[in-house]
Amino acid sequence: MHPIFSHVPAFRSGLTAAALCVAAVCAMPAAHAQDVFPSKPITVVIPFPPGGINDNVARPALKKMGDLLNVSFVAENRAGASGTIGTGAVARAKPDGYTLLLGAASTMAVVPNMMKTAPYAPMKDFVAVGGLASVPSVLISARKDLYPNYAAVLAAAKQTPDRLTFGSAGAGTSHHVQMTFLNQQTNVSMLHVPYKGSGPAMADLLGGQIDFLMDPLPTTLPQVQGGKVVPIAITSAKRSPLLPNVPTFVELGVKDFVVTTWFGFFAPAGTPPEIVAKLSSTLKEALADPEVVKNMEQRGLDPMYKPSADMGDYLAKENTLWKRVIAETKMALE
Repeated sequence: MHPIFSHVPAFRSGLTAAALCVAAVCAMPAAHAQDVFPSKPITVVIPFPPGGINDNVARPALKKMGDLLNVSFVAENRAGASGTIGTGAVARAKPDGYTLLLGAASTMAVVPNMMKTAPYAPMKDFVAVGGLASVPSVLISARKDLYPNYAAVLAAAKQTPDRLTFGSAGAGTSHHVQMTFLNQQTNVSMLHVPYKGSGPAMADLLGGQIDFLMDPLPTTLPQVQGGKVVPIAITSAKRSPLLPNVPTFVELGVKDFVVTTWFGFFAPAGTPPEIVAKLSSTLKEALADPEVVKNMEQRGLDPMYKPSADMGDYLAKENTLWKRVIAETKMALE
C-alpha cells in the first residue's frame, strides 16, 4: 500500500475531531445568547380589571423598561377574588423572570391578612423586584353643603354613629382599609358599603347613595377638577401640588395618619438573584427617566423606587401594620 493511504484513517479521525471541535466552538455563542436574559417577552400580571388605577400605574415604567431591555412587557389583566386569583397564579408560575406581578398594598399586605386561608403567602411565595409608586388617597364627598370640611364630617359622624356611609371598590381595597383605619384613629363609626369596583362606588357617591369615599388621588382628580366632589383631606405626609388647598389629616389633628396605596413588581420565589437584580436595576433606570416621572406625577402618582431587599423589608412592615389594624377593627371580606 502506498504510504499516503496508510495514514488515511488517522487523517480522517483527526479531521472529524477537528470538525467537532470547530462545531462546538461555533455553537458556544448561540448557546450563550440563549442564556442571556431576557430573550423573549415578559408577562406582567395585573390582578385587577382593565381601566382602574392598578391597570394604569405600571404602564409608563413598563414601556421604558421594554425599551431598555429591547423586549416587550405584556400586561395581562387577571382579575377576581379581590386580586387573589392573579396574584396566586404568579406565585405558582415558573421562577424564570418571564412572569411578574404588579403587587399592591391590598393584594400583598391587606387581603391575605383578612382571609382564613389565602392562596399565597406574600413573604414566602414572592421575591420583590422593586418599588414602583405610591399614591395618597383623598376623602371626598358630593355634598359640599353638608360636609365642607373635615370638622363638619367629624361632628356629623360623632353625632350620628353608624348612620354615615362610605363606599369602597370592595373589601380589602385601599378605599375600605384606609377609611376603617381612619374611623379607628378618630373613634367614630361609619358603615362600609362595598362595590364591585371603584367606578360603581364613585357613581353612587355622585348620586347621593353614599356619603364618602376615600379615593386614590389619580381617580379623584377628574371629579375634583370637574367640580363634582369636594376634597376634604388627603392621606399624604404633606399637601399635594395637584391639590394645594386640601389639608393633610396630620394637619387636621389625626396623629400619624399617613397612609398610601403602593405598588411594586414581584417575581415568584426562587427566581435567580441575577435576574431579579437585572430587572430591579432596569426599573430604577426607568423611574429616573424624566418623561416617566412627569407622566406619573401629572396623574398624582409618586415614583417610589426601592431595590429588591428594601422593598422586601417594606413589605414586611406593611404586613405587620395591616395585620394589627385588621385584628383590631375586625375587618373581613364581605
